[in-house]
Amino acid sequence: MFFLIATLLTLPPRHIPPEQIQAFTLEGQIPVSYWYFNNTYSAVQPLVYTYEAIETMKSRVLAREVNHYGSTDPFLYAALDQFPIRGKKVAIMGSIIPWYEAMVLAYGGKPTTIDYNRIVSEHPDVRTLTVEEYEKNPEMFDAVISISSYEHDGLGRYGDPIAPRGDFMAMEKTKKMLVPRGLLFLAVPIGKDHLVWNAHRVYGAIRLPLLLAGWKRIASFGFEESDLQREGSEQPVFVLQVDE
Repeated sequence: MFFLIATLLTLPPRHIPPEQIQAFTLEGQIPVSYWYFNNTYSAVQPLVYTYEAIETMKSRVLAREVNHYGSTDPFLYAALDQFPIRGKKVAIMGSIIPWYEAMVLAYGGKPTTIDYNRIVSEHPDVRTLTVEEYEKNPEMFDAVISISSYEHDGLGRYGDPIAPRGDFMAMEKTKKMLVPRGLLFLAVPIGKDHLVWNAHRVYGAIRLPLLLAGWKRIASFGFEESDLQREGSEQPVFVLQVDE
């Protein structure tokens, strides 16, 4: 949803277009189940991130609290402890609440949120851009944070165009956003390969290597290779650099 621009705002399809089933399942290798969402919203009623909300979340971050993604937040805390972002420009890919914006501020970074949908920030230290705005005037970042975002790309849930390789496309475009030796902090659902239409993808032994193609894994937090065969999913944090 964060690198694909729709020309028309339409309801997400409830079923995979028949002509794209093979592409979405990598020629039948990945099982499909259904859990439908429509998280599109109008640009005339954008999300508003207030100063008070961001500062409250920043206080919670400083207390090392966790939010929606549970164990993922301690993994990200550990990653940011080891790979500091103080004074650095950080892009946050996709946002529904300003939790990770607050986390970047708490760690001394300079956050810019980039989302398919329009977001208004009332905090002077938090910038927001739509994908369309970013692509018209691209810039480079020292780090990118993508927490539970790219697994949605191309599924239509957020009003984005249907694209079997939407997640791979997002990862490729992220490479062009980073300065040399810049870091991507990435979390996606890890478990047995599974496409849950149109909620998300789960990355296992088949799709995860494709997602990470062209990236060098610098570190991981909360990840074991055996997780690729687990039932259900968790979201560990990978710290990645473009593989030069």
